[in-house]
Amino acid sequence: MLGGMQNMKRWLSFKLAVVFSLVCLLVISGCSFGDPKPSESGQTVSPSAASTQAPTGDEKEKPQTGIALDPNKKVKLRYYTASAYDQVEFDAAYPEWQKLHPNIEVELVLVSGSDFATSVKMATIAGEQVDVIYTGTNDIERASPDSLYLPLDDFVKRDGWDLAGEFGDYTNQFVVSGKLYGIPRAVAPDGVWYNKKQFEEAGLPDPSSGDWTWEQFFETAKKLTKYDDKGKIIRYGVQDWNFGTGSLADTAQKIALYSGWEMLKEDGSFNPDWTNFKKAVDMLYRAVYVDKSMASPAELTAKNLHWQNDYYKGVNSMGIGGRNGAIFQDLAVEYGQLTAEEDAAGYHTLAPMPRWDASSPKKQAFETVVGDSISRLTKNPDAAYTFIKWHATKSIELASKVAHRMPASKKLDKNTLLENWRYFNNKDGKLTQGKERNDLYSRMMDPEIKPIYAKNSIKYAYAAKMKIELEKHLSLLFANETKLDETIENAKIAAFKIYEAETKK
Repeated sequence: MLGGMQNMKRWLSFKLAVVFSLVCLLVISGCSFGDPKPSESGQTVSPSAASTQAPTGDEKEKPQTGIALDPNKKVKLRYYTASAYDQVEFDAAYPEWQKLHPNIEVELVLVSGSDFATSVKMATIAGEQVDVIYTGTNDIERASPDSLYLPLDDFVKRDGWDLAGEFGDYTNQFVVSGKLYGIPRAVAPDGVWYNKKQFEEAGLPDPSSGDWTWEQFFETAKKLTKYDDKGKIIRYGVQDWNFGTGSLADTAQKIALYSGWEMLKEDGSFNPDWTNFKKAVDMLYRAVYVDKSMASPAELTAKNLHWQNDYYKGVNSMGIGGRNGAIFQDLAVEYGQLTAEEDAAGYHTLAPMPRWDASSPKKQAFETVVGDSISRLTKNPDAAYTFIKWHATKSIELASKVAHRMPASKKLDKNTLLENWRYFNNKDGKLTQGKERNDLYSRMMDPEIKPIYAKNSIKYAYAAKMKIELEKHLSLLFANETKLDETIENAKIAAFKIYEAETKK
């Protein structure tokens, strides 16, 4: 074990082709990042500013805030991440960190494997130094967060950092049982990618207004599905990145969330009404097995399907995935995923996500958040906090020419980001300015689109255990081993048993 952990102690370097494949993996997996809103000043303050600026006038009488660091103390931090794309951003922004904090060295450690949290736990057991940990709403340790992370509430209070002003509601996604365990850094906003030409050929209305319901969306997918003369599917109506990852529970819960449904109520009590969740599961099941407008889990694996690669190839007419794929269009053309002819014609664009029904608000989008946490075993918590604050703010802006991420922060310079996102490294490794994509970028950053997320479930650790039961029972349904009614009833009972057991502790 120790030998395996020692292998993780290294700096990583990537050749251009590898960097590009990681960029594509980030985008096509749906881990694409959010919708920045400009601040009035358009500037961010250095993380160390609060502790270095001398107060003047009335400020001398106010309580002083800020994390005071000893500039003469040599510190080394180790930042563990599961995101290879973090290396690209880190390499671009780190020189500026060194100028701000020459005494604080930060080493990035890329952890491979599917279970990142377990790998980090094993590293700490093996005696590895772990200071900062990449995290996200989908993979934060909720069952026992104190076993891995330090609560951050005291740091934020001492620092006087207005998290609501910086990140809005995104911070809430890192609160578990009333404690803050992470700082949001980037967001992954869902959208519907669609081929305008195929919509026109099918005589379907353009969906860019967002005035469609989930039922209408799946009906549209059915009409876009194509067969050959032998009845074999040659084009699916839609693929969903979340469904493609094999997470049936996440996919169904996200659709039901557009109705406001969650397994738990605001106070953490069990929600006995599963009507809308059942409807969401039913729509998915019918799309896969009745309309055949979506590939089944077995087909996804057997055919090695991938929503965005296949979307560009014409294998599916629509794709539910990250809106920030818009800022990777030049790379898609450069590396042949998207033909220059189709790109020039403007066939590939974005529509808002469907709404639940005709009475529901239009233009809502589920958004996943990724960020950083501090290891409970760090020996330098103040330095680690200072790093994750910088990493969540200025670092993203500094690296935005080579690492295209949409920040959780509202206070970064929007104009700088928009200009920098046009750049990309071509096949020769040369930084190149891409084409102007004003219409596509405006759809990507549509200010009318409001983020939604599971506000109740994320607050309670036992929700993660309940979701495991959902996944177990939905897997049986999509393997055609159970029927819909039986599946929902069994899943509901199993989830309630977990809720009951956990809340009695």
